[in-house]
Amino acid sequence: MPLSERDRPLWGPLSNGQLATVLLLVHGLLWTLMPALLNHNLPLDVVEALAWGREWQWGYYKHPPLSGWAADLMRFGPHDGSLYLLSQLMVSSALWANWLLGRELLGSRLATLGLMAMSGIHYVSYSGVEFNANVVLFPLWAWGSLCGWHALQRGGLAWWLGLGLCSGLGTLGKYAFMLLPASLFVYALILPAARRHWRTAGPWLAIAVFAAVVSPHVRWAMALDWPTLHYAVGRGHSEELAQSGQWAGEFASFVFTQVLTLLPAWLLLRSLGPAQRSTRSHAQRWLLFTLAAGPLLLIMSAATVAQAKLVHMWASPFFLCITPLYLAWRTPQVGELRRFAMGCAACVMLFAGLYAGIGMWAPQFKHKLDRTSYPGREVMQALSTQWHAQTGQPLRIVAGEEFLAGSIAHASPERPSVFYDADFSESLWLTPAQVDRDGALFVWLMGRGEVSVADLPADSREQVAPLLARFPKLKAQPVLKVQTSWMGKPYTVAVAWAVLPPAGVTPGLAH
Repeated sequence: MPLSERDRPLWGPLSNGQLATVLLLVHGLLWTLMPALLNHNLPLDVVEALAWGREWQWGYYKHPPLSGWAADLMRFGPHDGSLYLLSQLMVSSALWANWLLGRELLGSRLATLGLMAMSGIHYVSYSGVEFNANVVLFPLWAWGSLCGWHALQRGGLAWWLGLGLCSGLGTLGKYAFMLLPASLFVYALILPAARRHWRTAGPWLAIAVFAAVVSPHVRWAMALDWPTLHYAVGRGHSEELAQSGQWAGEFASFVFTQVLTLLPAWLLLRSLGPAQRSTRSHAQRWLLFTLAAGPLLLIMSAATVAQAKLVHMWASPFFLCITPLYLAWRTPQVGELRRFAMGCAACVMLFAGLYAGIGMWAPQFKHKLDRTSYPGREVMQALSTQWHAQTGQPLRIVAGEEFLAGSIAHASPERPSVFYDADFSESLWLTPAQVDRDGALFVWLMGRGEVSVADLPADSREQVAPLLARFPKLKAQPVLKVQTSWMGKPYTVAVAWAVLPPAGVTPGLAH
């Protein structure tokens, strides 16, 4: 398009850049306020990130450290709104890089239309609410894509520096991030027009920056025999699926899910009118394809060779720049914008309605509370009172499964450490000497309202028995019952618990 047409405002009062800013602000505000107002408790992944971040390690048994660090930096007291805001800062930053890449490729007019079409991808709305190791990759993936495009098209040390920095920080978020620089590496090796960059300082600078950023984590992982790598391999291990012949079905399910994820955005872009294939150079077209599909093809190829399981949400960062990349491949004439705008608004309302409806009414149909409707703060208050009454000491460690123990730790003003499953291999920040010295509150989730009160055990002796060989001073306590309600329906949640008293303390009786 002529330059004047490339940047002609979509909406008269505002430039396209201003319109994009307004759209991002509205998007961030909507998806921050909805969970903050609807949810009573944080989702599982956020609870887990907070438990990690409190410890400020260079890694955790599941993931590298970045998601935990970011969660801890955004935690302001026991209030949850800042943690939902954190997710939207990640999403909005990624979408802004999406718009900047679109402006570079297409001009601000089509860049803004591409940004609007992202409303059809649930990864940046419905599924982007829960901050986790995938969401922390969002801005780094999108900005890394922008830097990669500029570096491989124009060169320039600043862009290579940005690519190396994004790649290093992204790898500190999750190892899957390396699929992006790996795709660009393959492109730079295969395409003759790109191989010239290896004769410049740019790629070597990117590699050096990447190595400098990840080296502290690598040293930590080597010292502890690569716990995060063992977890990643175990998570993708699918020997049973391969032996039972179900692996192909799981793989097809992954592919089908990604197609369904992209379908609304594709339909929105198609509604702009007839499109024609762009007249870009061979190298540019292959770079567009590499950024759009390279990481997905790499992970699918690796899974095929290893017969490994693929989790649907692993692909959530892959499509953050998909709309400008698609528009740069097949550029529409942009006819009737009303239909497109109505489609985008419908997607926003659909995802918002699904989130609100499921959050409010799912417990009614499942006859148990969701994690986000669980009374974590009330459980914490009841158990903290008992702990202090029995021990007279601060609560420094909560032991148990990740959701319940993490929710108690987050809600407690004393900010105790979480002793996951009473397993030191999962809680690398704790030692047996610390647990013996500080004691611990052990908790077991007995249900989220679906278990009849008559069927509950009287105390936690059954849960305590397997742990007595390791913690002989562990004392079983009567099962805690907390009355709560959700959308007018009463629920009784139950928690089995036990006290491991701090050194030199004899616990009193539970009240």
